[in-house]
Amino acid sequence: MSKKKTIIWIGAGVAGIILLLFLANLYVKNSIEQQLDEKLQASGYNDLSVNIFLNRFSVENLKLDERRFAGSIDKVKVNGLSYTEYLFNNNIEVDEFEIISPSLTFFPKDTSAKKSSAQQQVHVKNLRVKNGSFSKQPSDTAAATMYAHIPTARVEDIKSGMQLSGLKNYQLELDTLYLRMNPEHYIDVGSVSAQNGQIDISDFKIRSLFTREEFVQRIPYEKDYVRLDVEKITLDSLNFEMRNDSLYLRNPKMTVARAQLDIYRNKLVADYPNEKPLYSKMLREAPIFLNFEKVEVKNSEIVYEEQVEGAEKPAIVRFAAVNGEINDLHNLKELDTQPKITANADFMQGTPVSIDWTFPVFNPQDKFQISGNFGTLEGEALDPFLIPSLNARARGTVNSVYFNFYGNDDVLQGDFRMEYDEFKVELVNKEKEKKGFLSAIANLFVDNEQEPDEGGGQDVRVERTKNKSFWNYAWKGLREGLLDAVGQL
Repeated sequence: MSKKKTIIWIGAGVAGIILLLFLANLYVKNSIEQQLDEKLQASGYNDLSVNIFLNRFSVENLKLDERRFAGSIDKVKVNGLSYTEYLFNNNIEVDEFEIISPSLTFFPKDTSAKKSSAQQQVHVKNLRVKNGSFSKQPSDTAAATMYAHIPTARVEDIKSGMQLSGLKNYQLELDTLYLRMNPEHYIDVGSVSAQNGQIDISDFKIRSLFTREEFVQRIPYEKDYVRLDVEKITLDSLNFEMRNDSLYLRNPKMTVARAQLDIYRNKLVADYPNEKPLYSKMLREAPIFLNFEKVEVKNSEIVYEEQVEGAEKPAIVRFAAVNGEINDLHNLKELDTQPKITANADFMQGTPVSIDWTFPVFNPQDKFQISGNFGTLEGEALDPFLIPSLNARARGTVNSVYFNFYGNDDVLQGDFRMEYDEFKVELVNKEKEKKGFLSAIANLFVDNEQEPDEGGGQDVRVERTKNKSFWNYAWKGLREGLLDAVGQL
């Protein structure tokens, strides 16, 4: 073969290779366009770049309008597409998939949509999201029930159809998270940092959408007006799994630090009409499975306010310096353990109080046991509660209170013991002046001849009001014991 023919053959071969690569590049580009149109229903995009030589692809200003979600993405970059998987098996496998500045809104699943008989398998070895904004709406005209801003996120080894338990290596940062809890309240989170089960949540808040006055006007029956601030929540190794088609959350230790919980209830509103389940039943019937070996609450505070008829201000009960543990918080039948709560706090103006509380989750009678004690309490400390709620105030010193109650969904019983010195009950009028005669009558029922260190014990038995909470149930037992100890007003 002459030199000239050799050059011609080489030139033709090179031209053929270039043509084949051009056609292959065009084929891949057309395939990507088809995927964008059919799978994502993209309504528009700019600058689709395909380079099969470097095995890189990108698309900019992607607009999406699909049944499940809609929005835009500034840029999508794909590196390392497996041609053999795509061309011969119609599957997508890529080394890197990067989504830059997505702004997407998700809608409820369309249950009427028909599923494809042959699902295309997708495998992304490294997924990255930068500067993402995501929201969820019940419809395209309704307000968002969820919003999150994600500065960075990374997940490795994602496969279509994989379970949550398959997420082994991930990292996520959120600097904004909003969740609608119910028609009256929402959750607002300052930041979330998550990496392979280690989760740190800062500035967690629950707020009402309304002022107290607006809230009371809107609710048809008694509901709690809640305000919660938590400085820090930590989960040391949270695992996500699916169990019997339900979410299963498992974590060895959770810590809640420096929480401030304020609860306001207006008793002038109609009573809640339905039965309120006890905590064991709530766990038993929860829509998800839980197994938290230990939950710690550190240096927190609880304030409960109750507005009653005829009172200018709500009655207030305060627990400061709350520290406690919940062990074996779960709803798994196969576990022999049961939730156990131990806690201590400063009641009102510094009286130490502690409780121990257990309840077997799968007991059909919802049995429980709760015991505790209060330390020295000056009568004046009860004024913020007694004056608005009972138009009374106490004077003198309670040296100690001890109670041990056990019960079920129907009856609470047990024993109550109180030791006190010169304890007096004074009835007051609205101007907070003593009603001398009635106070004297009330104090006839207070045994001030009791020795300070020899408190008598009372047997307590009360029936549960089914449309009230567990804490109302426990309070009825305490109130019964208190009235038996000092006499009824």
